[in-house]
Amino acid sequence: MTKVSRRILNKDLEKYIFELFIKTIIELRDPQDVLDFLEDLLSPTERIMVVKRLAIAILLSKGYTYDDIDDTLKVSRPTIMRVSYCLKYGKTGYRKVVEKILQSQRREAFVDKIEEILIQLSPPKRYGSAAFESKQRAGKEVFRRKIRRNML
Repeated sequence: MTKVSRRILNKDLEKYIFELFIKTIIELRDPQDVLDFLEDLLSPTERIMVVKRLAIAILLSKGYTYDDIDDTLKVSRPTIMRVSYCLKYGKTGYRKVVEKILQSQRREAFVDKIEEILIQLSPPKRYGSAAFESKQRAGKEVFRRKIRRNML
């Protein structure tokens, strides 16, 4: 389990380092650079902890129960309660990020619905033809996106 050193860091130095960390993340424009940085910075356990907390916030915002979240993510009740408390009473950090994610999911669902309708409205294709295969692939891809989005 990840632990914080007992040796206390000067508060001004801690604040400066944290501001430098935030500036560094903001200046990384390429998603691959952000991924590389976070993979080097965080241990595998820390990455899992961060991702699970974000997932808890999303699931709570979608109305999932503590039991559902516990069963799905294998997290403790105190962790779920801490995230829930931050969502309700903390600064707006969690809420802003979760709302952006949910808006993005709704936008993707809207685009997928339009694509699904267009696939259904396109004329039938001859079985085995390139057009048939293309239409079938497009339909499967829309279905996969819906499944992935609904998982979280």
